[in-house]
Amino acid sequence: MSKTECVLSVVVPLYNEAAGLPRLHADISKYAGKALAGAAGAYEIIYCDDGSSDDTAGLVRAWNRQDGRVKLIRLSRNFGKESALAAGIATARGRAIIMMDGDGQHPPSQIPRFVAAWKKGAQVVIGMSGDKSREGWFKRLGTPVFYGFFNKLTGQKLLPGATDYRLIDRAVQQAFLRLHETDRITRGLIDWLGFRREFIDFTTRPRTHGRQSYDRRKLMRLAANSFVSMSPTPLYFFGYLGIFITFASLVLGVTVFIEQLVLEDPLHWNFTGTAMLGILILFLVGVVLLSQGILSLYISYIRSQSMQRPLYIVDYGASAGIGTDTPA
Repeated sequence: MSKTECVLSVVVPLYNEAAGLPRLHADISKYAGKALAGAAGAYEIIYCDDGSSDDTAGLVRAWNRQDGRVKLIRLSRNFGKESALAAGIATARGRAIIMMDGDGQHPPSQIPRFVAAWKKGAQVVIGMSGDKSREGWFKRLGTPVFYGFFNKLTGQKLLPGATDYRLIDRAVQQAFLRLHETDRITRGLIDWLGFRREFIDFTTRPRTHGRQSYDRRKLMRLAANSFVSMSPTPLYFFGYLGIFITFASLVLGVTVFIEQLVLEDPLHWNFTGTAMLGILILFLVGVVLLSQGILSLYISYIRSQSMQRPLYIVDYGASAGIGTDTPA
């Protein structure tokens, strides 16, 4: 390994974090150096400023003038954490890339553990936080519901407690960059990619300053985008409902026709013309919903084609006898 090779990239999305950033930067620099045994130039810290209105960018520029290993990506406006994170991952040059939040809740002291797990062969190292004491009631109650529905609808296995604090190998980075959808949840896409993974438990720290910028509205929007981007199942809901209503109303209509008109009401149901008309309308509603379900099949096909996800991901590091060039 040459002294100029970048082994580790630490990617940190930021939004108005100037007050607590000096402490966080000092900790990241300390533990990134410790993780790589102090190898000069062996790591870089990429701060992705997501359109901050405070002096976040100014602080990072000053650190860059003092230390070339500190980089700044300044977005033209506030695009959201997922977009800022994607920009940092695309820019990172390290053989391993660590992603962490800029509010100080992800402890930089865990960086050596992430790197150690990577050196042992893990290509994705996921930080697991079991501490919910600092989360609001909305997030505490909503998280298990979200994970339950998400895993059911997508067929994936997102683990409750899994965080955005994680490390990915360069091979995972290259595969991640082939995913082009815009409304995304990064952790979900990384889990979709697969690869060899390990888990590290850590305790979330208090925010270094201010309040959480991800409010309920943003969390709900992120959850909705996650369902839409990772699974076409919501498209099929009305199709399934249409099948049920059509079948149920057809059975009911045939039963009433035989009981009322053929057998001349032996059970004394006394169905009126209005009730029969209601059954007919229910049947037609089921047909309409079933038609929407068929239309959803075509929308799902269009969706999958427009996302342009790769048909497969090859783990070249674990393969043998094939080239290592990533297909276009």
